[in-house]
Amino acid sequence: MGVEKRTWNMTDNLLQKLEGKVMTLIAELEAIRKELNLARQENTYLKAARVEDTKKLQNLISLLDTMDVLDTSVMNELDASLQGKENYVAETGTA
Repeated sequence: MGVEKRTWNMTDNLLQKLEGKVMTLIAELEAIRKELNLARQENTYLKAARVEDTKKLQNLISLLDTMDVLDTSVMNELDASLQGKENYVAETGTA
């Protein structure tokens, strides 16, 4: 009987240790799952922010292109106006 009881105690002790390790692993897995969910949420947020920032950048570039076209147009008109005045002065001899 003594050997059987010792064997039972050893088996019970090993099962308790195993149960403790399994519980620890389950807790670690839960923590990893929570961390993964947070990372996924952050990733989704960052992707959406990237799309918005890309749109804003494209709009800014478009605005700068528009300003460049307008600037070129104004400069062309100014050049034409000055050329017209220069021609008038040259033709009439007056300023």
